[in-house]
Amino acid sequence: MDRRHPPPTLPSADIASFKAKIDDRKRLFYLLASIIALPSILFVWFFYGDNNLFIRYAYPILIAEAGLWIIALLYRRIPLLWIEFFVLFTIGLFYLAKYVYHLFFDNPTFVWREIEANSGAVIILFILAYTILHHQVAFRFTILYTTTTLAFGLYRFSSNQTELLIDFIRLETRLIVIALLTYVLAKVKDDLLAAQQQANYWEWQANIDHLTQLPNRRMISTRIEQVLKTNSAFALFLIDLDDFKCFNDTYGHDVGDLLLSQVAFTLKTSLRAGDMVARWGGEEFLVLVNEATKEQAIHLAERLRSEVEKLDFDNNRISISIGCTLSRPRDDLFSLLKRADTALYAAKTQGRNRVCWQ
Repeated sequence: MDRRHPPPTLPSADIASFKAKIDDRKRLFYLLASIIALPSILFVWFFYGDNNLFIRYAYPILIAEAGLWIIALLYRRIPLLWIEFFVLFTIGLFYLAKYVYHLFFDNPTFVWREIEANSGAVIILFILAYTILHHQVAFRFTILYTTTTLAFGLYRFSSNQTELLIDFIRLETRLIVIALLTYVLAKVKDDLLAAQQQANYWEWQANIDHLTQLPNRRMISTRIEQVLKTNSAFALFLIDLDDFKCFNDTYGHDVGDLLLSQVAFTLKTSLRAGDMVARWGGEEFLVLVNEATKEQAIHLAERLRSEVEKLDFDNNRISISIGCTLSRPRDDLFSLLKRADTALYAAKTQGRNRVCWQ
């Protein structure tokens, strides 16, 4: 006998699909930002390249990198994370090189506005770091970057430019404060997301039967009450595994649990996409069939019965009895279950392995 459990069902929230949607939106945003930024970079290089050595030699490299970003973003086989790391590294290196050039190859007094503008651009670099990296890694990156620029500035201004040194310290202090505030905001965001994920996990745990990995009584009851409020027609199946007590007594509870898991998996994979099956208790299952006529419900119930009957469980005959009912005006959960239970009782008394309607 194959004692392997069937694959468990996943939570309703598809995490991989959600991440793919987020990556698609980020990819589109990066692409638009690159397309918008490229003409301005070309403009600066074309009009100011002759008068500025840094623009003349560094901007063509930046233009080529921007072109590579756009191609990589359009070519979806390249992982987005690789592109993000590449962009973060190249932009960080570019602004650091520009900063060093203004400090040591220009007169800082004359290009102070450029130094301030460069510091403003570094803020965007910090935001990008917190977007790509975990908040702790991003914090280390921003502190390392700020410390590096601070060291260069202190070395450049420590000799005889006291006024510029004071302005420079103020500028670097603002960067450090922004880095700290960004870290706090990113940490709060990550903590909130972690708390939400934890809450979603425990909510899912509270609504799942851990043996069969199906929704439990609590979850399907809530779902039925929600559907009742919409006044739409639906069917309800109460399913009982025939002679389960004898099977359990003969083979033991471990094998009985395995049988319940296989029956649950068969029921779930035999339903339509919008329908729902739950473990009601013991060897009973409850199926909610959305927007179904009586003929459609009976056809589906017969299919469930037939699929379970095909199970190969160590040459044992496996069957289920199904009691079906269709929703009526002014129904509630109790009245629906009462009719389904009456129909199930009729199926049992008529010989089992059959579908009865109430």
